[in-house]
Amino acid sequence: MLPVEPSKWGVLMTHPHRESYAIENLARQAISVYCPMMVKHVRHARRAYDAPRPLFPGYVFVEHQSALQCLRPILGTYGVRSILRIGDRLALLPGGFVESLKARETDGVISKPEMPFRTGQTVTVNGGPFDGLVGRILEFRERDRILLLLDLLNQQTKVQIEARMLRST
Repeated sequence: MLPVEPSKWGVLMTHPHRESYAIENLARQAISVYCPMMVKHVRHARRAYDAPRPLFPGYVFVEHQSALQCLRPILGTYGVRSILRIGDRLALLPGGFVESLKARETDGVISKPEMPFRTGQTVTVNGGPFDGLVGRILEFRERDRILLLLDLLNQQTKVQIEARMLRST
C-alpha cells in the first residue's frame, strides 16, 4: 500500500459571493490561493449567459505552508469568514486534490464531463415511479436533470428526471 502524500492545501470559508474579493485580498498578502471555477448558465433580468462561478461556493483553498502558519492576518482579511477546522486541527484537503482539479482546467474553468446522452435520444427510465418507461430527451437542465417526453396514460407528458436514472435503449 502506497503512503498517502500529506496535503499542502487548507480550506477557508468566505462571506457569501465574496470568493473573488477574498482571493484578491489574500493575494496582496502574498498568500497562494486557489478557487476552482466552472461555467454556469445564468438567467438574470431577461438575459441568459454563461459565466464563471466557483465550483465550491463559499470556499477557497490556501497553501497551508505559506498561509496557515499566521492565522490572525488571514482571519482579518476582507472576504474571509473563517478557517475550516476539524476539532482543534486545520482541515486539510487530501493530497493531490487541488492538483487534480488544476489538471482538469481549460481556460481557467473546470469543464464538466460530457453527457452520455443527446437531445432527441430515446432512453429508458431506470428506477423510481417511472421505472421501465421509455421517453425522448427534450432538453438538459441544471444539476444533471433532464426533461423527458414520456407516453404516460396515453398522453405525452413532460417529466424532469435525474440523469443517473436513465439508460440508453
